[in-house]
Amino acid sequence: MEFTTGTELAPGVHADIPDSRYHADTLAEAPSLSNSIAKELLRSPLHAWTKHPRLNPDWEPDDRKTFDIGRAAHSAVLGRGAEYVAIPEKLLSSNGAASTKAAKEWIEEARDAGKTPLKAAEVDQVNRMAEKLRLRLAEYGITLDPARSEMTAIAEIDGVTCRCRVDNAPVKPMRIPGVPMPRLVMIDFKTCEDASPEAFRRAVENYGYDFQNAFYREVWEEASGEARDMLFVFQEKAAPQEVCVVHLLNEPGHSGDFGEDARAKTAAARALWAECLSRNEWPGYPNGIVTLTARPFFRQAWQDKATILSETSKPTAAALRAAYRGQAPAAIAGE
Repeated sequence: MEFTTGTELAPGVHADIPDSRYHADTLAEAPSLSNSIAKELLRSPLHAWTKHPRLNPDWEPDDRKTFDIGRAAHSAVLGRGAEYVAIPEKLLSSNGAASTKAAKEWIEEARDAGKTPLKAAEVDQVNRMAEKLRLRLAEYGITLDPARSEMTAIAEIDGVTCRCRVDNAPVKPMRIPGVPMPRLVMIDFKTCEDASPEAFRRAVENYGYDFQNAFYREVWEEASGEARDMLFVFQEKAAPQEVCVVHLLNEPGHSGDFGEDARAKTAAARALWAECLSRNEWPGYPNGIVTLTARPFFRQAWQDKATILSETSKPTAAALRAAYRGQAPAAIAGE
């Protein structure tokens, strides 16, 4: 596999592409499709257009303070990315806030220089996170070589130029539970409040990590010729800064498979992107009033709760009827 660092980004895997260039999508002649934009497409094409740096003339990068810890942790863990620096304590207010004029000016200068400004305690926090993560990954035989961090993959799939930014692509294969042979992997690192497996399960559903898993694997394989599995590495920002490494099951026909539906989603997103881009039409939500139907699990949740209530309180039938009447729209409206 050949890695290139030139300014012309032909299909392939590229090293040393600045974050600013990647996120501004100045990689190819035509606008390209990323994982985040593809997921927005399935929300609505208008949302994808709004968040695309080359389609929306009013687009601005999202550089909120809330991202600073995660951005700095990425740099510390991956060995690449924006430098993070401590705000001089003498510039802070008496209560430790970065609210003084001098602190604000220092922060602005740091951001203009491409650095992530943090308080000294936050720098210590990020360093502790990085050290704990390195130790934990070493237990699994994973070492994150900085030269393999922040790899940009460009590929044409179904006639659509796609891109992804891989946090790390280790050289050595590793064993994954449930997978017969050692596999090459991609590492995706995320900071969070709760890194427990159950919290990650909810995150897959809420944030579409199954989609990201499929999208990255497809783009990387097309760009490099390598088939890689993806490992999500979640780390909590607060003490004890625990770590959880997750592999999504990819076993067609299995009831718990994440892969088959995810690949259908990425294919649908590419088809929608190609159509919208060729027509330059980016519709939003459906017009008119939408009537929703209740999903079975939603109704079942109340039926289960009603059963529990009836078993614990043993209300009379008359009391239940009175309670239901009190919840009726007319009663709530005071009619």
